[in-house]
Amino acid sequence: MILIDLLEVASLLPAEWKKECASVTRELEQASSDDERDKILKDHSDLWREVKEKLSEASHGKCWYCESKNTRSDNAVDHYRPKGKVAEDANHPGYWWLAFDYKNYRYACTYCNSRRKHAESGSAGGKQDHFPLAVGSYRAYGPNDSIDCEEPLLLDPCSVLDVSTVWYDEEGKLGLNTSMVLTDPLAMSRIDSSRVILHLDHPYTVRERKRIHLKMISLCGRADRIYKLILTGNSDMRVEYKERLAELAQFMTRSAEYSAVARCAIRGHREASLTAKILCEAPL
Repeated sequence: MILIDLLEVASLLPAEWKKECASVTRELEQASSDDERDKILKDHSDLWREVKEKLSEASHGKCWYCESKNTRSDNAVDHYRPKGKVAEDANHPGYWWLAFDYKNYRYACTYCNSRRKHAESGSAGGKQDHFPLAVGSYRAYGPNDSIDCEEPLLLDPCSVLDVSTVWYDEEGKLGLNTSMVLTDPLAMSRIDSSRVILHLDHPYTVRERKRIHLKMISLCGRADRIYKLILTGNSDMRVEYKERLAELAQFMTRSAEYSAVARCAIRGHREASLTAKILCEAPL
């Protein structure tokens, strides 16, 4: 999971589209019944689909939740706060007033957004209408209620704090970043909830994360050996070392698939590898 800048997202969206969304939201607020509101949502559902490619552009085509590209999948625009109903609260009408608010959109792959079960492992997940809150948390029920007072249990890729909570280990598994500067008593619960609901430990995804982690460690080892040759007076290897650094840095750029995994691998290896330490300090 990498940080998605909503200001950047806003800059990608057409002004006319925003005006139309504001107009439809006013219609929703003036609806006299749930049925009328549902019809407005259904009649204008193309609006959020129209900006799917723009949302994808903001993440270089990667799912905002898991960083998978899945280029052959029909990815979706997820409503972080569900628009029609909330699975954890049968009395909730859904966050309908946020249905046309781009700040509530998350570009999501099929596995994070829709219910899927892995046949071999039996693991299952998919966000759908889920939006759990911490026990005792306030929940907004209408446009006049503040969503800022809620304590969501789902990690949000648009939150700096949430993204910094996540760590990926050498096995490719999602975990808690224990070196976080700010402590969050709900952090582990949020990771566990997100892992299950967003299917973040789907076997295919875990395997790919593990492959990236191993690749980074292997490349660091190779680069370290080249650097030792330079220290012994073999200056011809300087170009080779720069190329190895550039290769490693490519895995860590925002456009690379699972770049957060590559960054965790480097950060976790910085005490053992001079190359990893250099990359940690580089402003990538």
